[in-house]
Amino acid sequence: MTAAALIAGHMNAPYGRVLDEQAIWNSLRNGKLSAGSERGNAILGAMFCEMEPQLIVRCAVEIKVPVAQANRLYQDTLAYGFMRCPAWERAMEVLT
Repeated sequence: MTAAALIAGHMNAPYGRVLDEQAIWNSLRNGKLSAGSERGNAILGAMFCEMEPQLIVRCAVEIKVPVAQANRLYQDTLAYGFMRCPAWERAMEVLT
């Protein structure tokens, strides 16, 4: 199972199938919320607080996206008003 499938499954749990692997991949590649719908972006915006940083990094590596691009996605979520995620920020300090 891909990391994106694990992330989508977890993020969808309370809502039903809103996100799919492609929504995760597109967002990581674009460095901004790109789920394809406002609802999808609203759910995906919480990913950095909901998921372990290692899984998000694994997802980026699987699709050959630099971790810096994943961090751009995190910064985009902050611009939309999502909560800061200390675990992600600590992971980025170590990786950069």
